[in-house]
Amino acid sequence: MKKISGFLVFLMAFGLVVGFMGCNDPAGSGVDFTDYTSNFSIRVQNNTKIPLVAFRTSPSSSTLIGGIPPESGVHGLPRPDGVFTGTSDFTLFIVTEEQYVNNKNNLSALSNAPFATLLAVYNANTVNNSVYHISQYLGGDFNVRIDNNTPFNVELRIDDPNGPPLGYARAGAVNVNLPMGTGDYTIFPVFRAIDSSKGEIISIHPRIPEGQTGAGNIRRRNIILDNQNPTALFEATQYYGSGVVFKTGSAYLTIINNNTSSAIELRRGALNVLTSTGRRFIPESGNMTFQLDMPRVGQSDQFHDTLPVPAGGLSIWAGGHWVNLPAFTFESEKVYRIEIIGDTEFDLRFPDGIVETGSIDIEAIFSSN
Repeated sequence: MKKISGFLVFLMAFGLVVGFMGCNDPAGSGVDFTDYTSNFSIRVQNNTKIPLVAFRTSPSSSTLIGGIPPESGVHGLPRPDGVFTGTSDFTLFIVTEEQYVNNKNNLSALSNAPFATLLAVYNANTVNNSVYHISQYLGGDFNVRIDNNTPFNVELRIDDPNGPPLGYARAGAVNVNLPMGTGDYTIFPVFRAIDSSKGEIISIHPRIPEGQTGAGNIRRRNIILDNQNPTALFEATQYYGSGVVFKTGSAYLTIINNNTSSAIELRRGALNVLTSTGRRFIPESGNMTFQLDMPRVGQSDQFHDTLPVPAGGLSIWAGGHWVNLPAFTFESEKVYRIEIIGDTEFDLRFPDGIVETGSIDIEAIFSSN
């Protein structure tokens, strides 16, 4: 039997390594496609079959974040030097790896040709636990074009007003084109605004006003994309102004952590509840606000005005120990608070319970953005 030389073994091993690197970077673009399980900037999930490249705000060599493999599962993106300098929201601008390779020396040519645009948040001092989903509906020969001539950011969601986003356009952005395949789609516009008093990004749904057919329904648009209808123009101004009523469809719970032992977190059943900016742990002497969405009325375009939560449906956790919150019915558009005290993680208490403190002020939030 012939022996394989050591040098040949080395070549075979090197070939395997190069092969794996090639799979990780399908087009050999030189973009970092590594899945960062720690020290990541943000996490994404690519639900398409296409390798993608992500930028912060707009495509350029100085804003390049990293690559996202096709059908990636949860994928941590790197934190390149100089790209992220402080906590802020930003447009996650995504192109295909093929687009990147073909325009590597002139990335600004891709400014009006994103594959996807999403609203994301970078947290400089804590982890963003959110996962930003890239819709499986993206990619194809047809386009949804967003013209957002309103003073507010708009996000398009597909099939469900609280579902994952299809695309995003900053206030004043026009000609934002999203490539899609043929099909019939139901799209819900959602305006996004920062409530600086709570450190939260609020979702605001335009609804049909009283006195009109379908009063109370969340506004939506049904579109068809095919050879006869290759582009669907979405004008955000049609969902903003005197012909609509703005509602968040949510309640907001501020948790004040005045226990002296550790950070705490909120859980709903067995699931961790995150803020809209992906924060999970409330530090000692800190507070955070959580959005609690009202349940949908069947498959209609309306939502209930209340969210009944049974005893133990919400709980506060610290160091592996927890205390169940009492049964409570939250109302849409209302703001609540609860103060947690205690000397140890075994002694978490909330002497005042859940207290209503007012209503969400959409007009004030809009005027401050």
